[in-house]
This record gives sequence, C-alpha cells and structure tokens, in this order.
Amino acid sequence: MSVDASRCESTAGYFDLGVVRQKENGVELEFREQFIWSAPSTLVGIEFWSDEAVEDYWIDSVRACPCLK
Repeated sequence: MSVDASRCESTAGYFDLGVVRQKENGVELEFREQFIWSAPSTLVGIEFWSDEAVEDYWIDSVRACPCLK
C-alpha cells in the first residue's frame, strides 16, 4: 500500500483493515485489524489457515491527521 502524507504534518498514523474470511467447513467471519501506516509505503499481512481464504477486504477507519484540528 502506498501512502501520500504530503499534506499532513504527521508521517505515520493508524488505520483498520477489514476482512471477510471464508472457511472451507465453517461460517464466514468479518473482522478488522489495526495497523500503523508510515510514509511512503506500508506492508501489511494477516495469516490464515490452509482451509481459509479472503472473500473481501477494505481499508477502514483511517485516523485523521492531528494537524487537521
């Protein structure tokens, strides 16, 4: 993921990654994990078992820069 923080005084911040997980013999599960972004790019990852797969994902709850007060 690339991060454009050129208009912000901050060079890092928090965001949530939302995921819908499929399980071979189970129900779908929606969850969110919090990560920290830092310019210019951020590498994120979530581990899954061999019988699980990502059905959908989205970036959620990006925290506003403190300079936007």
